Amino acid sequence: MPPPPDHPPPASGCAVVVLNWNGADDTLACLRSLREAGDPCHVVVVDNGSSDDSVARIAAALAAWGVPCHRGRRDAAPAAPGRDGGFAVWLLEAGENLGFAAGCNAGLRVAQALGSPFVAFLNNDTVVEPGALGRLVARLVAEPGCFATLPMITVHGSDRIWNCGGRIWRIGLRRYHLAGRPRGEGERRGEIRCSFFTGCCFVTRTVAFVARGGFSERFFFGEEDFELALWLKAQGGHAVCLTSAVVQHKVSASIGLAAAAAAEPRRARVAVHYLNRFIHMRLRLGRAWWRLWCAAYLPYVALLLWRSGTVAAPALPGFVRVLLARAGTMDRVTRSDFEAVMAGRW
Repeated sequence: MPPPPDHPPPASGCAVVVLNWNGADDTLACLRSLREAGDPCHVVVVDNGSSDDSVARIAAALAAWGVPCHRGRRDAAPAAPGRDGGFAVWLLEAGENLGFAAGCNAGLRVAQALGSPFVAFLNNDTVVEPGALGRLVARLVAEPGCFATLPMITVHGSDRIWNCGGRIWRIGLRRYHLAGRPRGEGERRGEIRCSFFTGCCFVTRTVAFVARGGFSERFFFGEEDFELALWLKAQGGHAVCLTSAVVQHKVSASIGLAAAAAAEPRRARVAVHYLNRFIHMRLRLGRAWWRLWCAAYLPYVALLLWRSGTVAAPALPGFVRVLLARAGTMDRVTRSDFEAVMAGRW
């Protein structure tokens, strides 16, 4: 499949879903980059129950920029599609912290109601470079069998690649493409076929994603992209990374906010990550195969935690014991579960 043209058609049929949670500065920088990129699009900002003045600040900034902004509560019917043309924003107030997956799904429902044929999911701690969105949409149009397109994601303020997608195996292992490599190396690569892609930024067809049920809401934060990738692999589908489309990412800003109040932020973050993963793999593999998977995977996890200094060697047996006990009985990680782990009460 040849790459899209250097000057792709505008992404006028694309709705961009952006979550905000106490992060107005990052969200406004993201919206500014989308607006300045020049691709006509509808942006759906879902405020996930911010406890600060995020909503007022975002609305005031959009008014100052002269950008049409429609405000409403979660699941309220949006304004008629296309009434503003160009660049317009729907600001939805969820009223509570729904988590990543459920917040994105609320935005997906607005994209569907707006009649947008394509939907992009974009972290609020990103900066979109000119032409990126249009290229991603054009590449998706060019191959009906492609489920999603994703950009080359670089670490904000550097020339290093953070993510170009990767390859995933059914047993729960994955390998990233070009992670940590110079940006120029990715640009020379062109296109990369992927079976894994991060939820930080990708574009897909709205109808297809609605039919799939959107993101799994089984996990309050994290694991949704991993679950989606394993589902896509089971369907025999694929995604394509375009290294000519670039998005810069302020890595881990969202989870960093949640972890900031934790007594041991790094340990809290990895505890959430592995609790999600072990529950997910138990449900996917079944209990008998899951026990074999744990026997093979746990030594690797323990080594990583010890070498990184996240969990001290004397504390590792207790950490693993609690992880297995929780993962063996839970079938989801709710908001209260997430908050308990982040507070060290797991």
